Amino acid sequence: MRTLLEELQNFGLNQYEAKAYMALVSLGTSNAYQISKESGIPRARVYDTLDTLVSRGIVLMEEAKDGGKSYSPLPVDVFLDQAKQTFETAWNSVGEQLRSIEQREPKNAVSLTTVKGEENVVSFCRIMIRRAKTQVLLSMWEPMYEKLLGELEDKKEQGCAIKGILFDVDEPMAGLYKHRINEYINKKTEERWFVLSVDGKELLYGHSPERRGNAYYTDDPVHIFLLEDYIWHDVLVNRLVAEGSQEQLDQWILPEMEQFFGRKMLPDSYWTKPQREKL
Repeated sequence: MRTLLEELQNFGLNQYEAKAYMALVSLGTSNAYQISKESGIPRARVYDTLDTLVSRGIVLMEEAKDGGKSYSPLPVDVFLDQAKQTFETAWNSVGEQLRSIEQREPKNAVSLTTVKGEENVVSFCRIMIRRAKTQVLLSMWEPMYEKLLGELEDKKEQGCAIKGILFDVDEPMAGLYKHRINEYINKKTEERWFVLSVDGKELLYGHSPERRGNAYYTDDPVHIFLLEDYIWHDVLVNRLVAEGSQEQLDQWILPEMEQFFGRKMLPDSYWTKPQREKL
């Protein structure tokens, strides 16, 4: 967990400035010697640190007739309100300028970017869903679906189509299918993945965030076509199985899958069951 000192530095203060403000909040009105002693700032640095804070309006200074100086902190609520306004102003300004650059500069080539970290992957997905205009296609497991459910429901209320398939979700929202459970796909499956495609224009896919693997973002039409097609075929097979007998079809589908890929994909228990001898 980040310390208060570290968090204050996110507000545009350096380490000495953050220490000085924290010391003043604790002490109240004080002189430079007391602030240096409380904060651990060297005496040689405390005066220029306080001068900087005074110039920024974060610390108030009063000078006595004898030339002595006393310092007071900007009240915490006022400091926080100013910091919030400064951040929001900068956020809006940077956002406008970056979007202007993004719209002005033509993209000459498709991109493929690696997204790392559970929070980053989930945040990236939320942003993609929020900017969807017509359609969101997805394939994912329950933990990730639950984290994105709010954004998906909001987008559906706005008239955006939500389609795809879910793993280990008992009651998916309308438009999403529940993937069947079999010997290959089960709740203990270690290889969990996700695909999220928005408006056929951008795609994020990779390991489910809780597995702490990487995800990949791209606007490459080939990637998008192939993985949207993958989602559709997965939905199609599950719908066909639902119309017939899952056990009967799986007895044919699963061995054919292993034979097609030419590698072991099913647990040994699948092949030791008596009924497999008839295949």
